[in-house]
Amino acid sequence: MEISIVIVEQLLQMAIILLFGFILVKFDFLKSTGSQQLANIVTKFVIPIVLMLSFQRDYDGNQLILLGTALLGSLLIVLSRIIVAHILIKKKLKIDRYAVVFSNTAFMGIPIILPLLGYEGIFYLSMYIVTSGIAQFTYGIWILSEGKHPMTLRNVLTNPASIGAFIGFILYIIRIPLPPILYNGLDTIAGLSSPLGMILLGGYLARSRFKEIFLIKHNYWVVCIRLIIAPLVGLLILWLSPITDSSVLLVLTIANCTPTAVNTALFSQIYGGDYEYGARIIILASIFSIITMPLIISLSSLVLPI
Repeated sequence: MEISIVIVEQLLQMAIILLFGFILVKFDFLKSTGSQQLANIVTKFVIPIVLMLSFQRDYDGNQLILLGTALLGSLLIVLSRIIVAHILIKKKLKIDRYAVVFSNTAFMGIPIILPLLGYEGIFYLSMYIVTSGIAQFTYGIWILSEGKHPMTLRNVLTNPASIGAFIGFILYIIRIPLPPILYNGLDTIAGLSSPLGMILLGGYLARSRFKEIFLIKHNYWVVCIRLIIAPLVGLLILWLSPITDSSVLLVLTIANCTPTAVNTALFSQIYGGDYEYGARIIILASIFSIITMPLIISLSSLVLPI
């Protein structure tokens, strides 16, 4: 129950920042080009820095094993999402499939996990973010572009999430800590991840037509799959998996029930698709996640040792 309270508090704080982003756009202080620039900064620089810093810790062989279990759980959850989307979403509805498979783990998972587990939690969460990031830059782009952008090894290795985690992992393995001044500076930049993400979501909300967000039945079906069906399948997978560490399970549980990824709108705009429709799904899922995330995590705490 305490975890659920922390999550609700974090979500409400994030909602205040989202409202700030809404006001910035409504009063024309933040234009579309500015939002695009912010999105690029967060995706290409801030999140990789967060992932890199999560590896700044004393080397521990046991933690390395736990990192492997976090990677296993992440792969299983992402694969289950792809299967769920394939079964429940028609092939032609490419944005819906993307919205079901990929979650807002970096923007919403990081600020929830940090106060609960600190950078140790982000250490494990990095495996989910990297797994999801690789899938977004390969499978995700492939489905949004309808096969025009093929999945390549280059996309796997050169996406921002992979680069940030790879640099952090190398420093962790060779046991080189960053100088305190550099670490503190990068840590301040990393702290921008959640505020900027919520400002972007507020901007999407301000540019959307409320009628098309809340009065179209199909939107609710996509959000139901994203927030309820897919997380329940993910919970079943975690329950059946050999993962037993409580911290790893808590991190994967939170990642499992975060709402639709912001990239649903960003990538739709870049690779072909209805950018505004993607934004509406993001907004609706983010709103309802305030209810569903605590419920799913409370249910998970009854099933899993977290």
